Amino acid sequence: MSDMKRSYFSGVLAVMAMLASVQSTAWAAPATGEAQIVMVTPLTFINNDNLDFGRIIPANVAGTVSISETNTRTATNGIVPVGNDYQAARFAGMGAQDQRVRIHISPTVISLIGPGPAMTVDIFAVGPEASLAQIGNSPNYRIVPADGVFQFAVAARLHVGANQPAGTYSGSFTATLDYQ
Repeated sequence: MSDMKRSYFSGVLAVMAMLASVQSTAWAAPATGEAQIVMVTPLTFINNDNLDFGRIIPANVAGTVSISETNTRTATNGIVPVGNDYQAARFAGMGAQDQRVRIHISPTVISLIGPGPAMTVDIFAVGPEASLAQIGNSPNYRIVPADGVFQFAVAARLHVGANQPAGTYSGSFTATLDYQ
């Protein structure tokens, strides 16, 4: 059995003005792009995306913000979610078709530290995609694809304090996969 561990922590706006003159002139500017690849090898896994609760406006009472395994964000008690810059954590791995893998998230409760009081994150949930089939109601899954490549998401709930001070808060959790 192999035990792999990884720990994970938690725009650009361009404005161009052109002034027209009587004579038009040609204008050219270079632009750059990015390319990337995520490589997985047998009996490994990697983090594709970090868990991100996005931007919120806190309320005058404590509440929660939850991110689901399918990237749905909900908020309670007057907390206002802002924008679409949130996401569940996403992982990818590789084993063999029909191989079993146990997915465990620890600790089960973490603190996000920032400029104000720490916020608690709990109720971590693993959301397998079609490439993993859960075995019963356990943390065990069966790898479905013939090539052995699979993906899963990790979702959670954030507890936000009343009038939580603005700033960036971060913490970490560990995803452990036991290939069986």
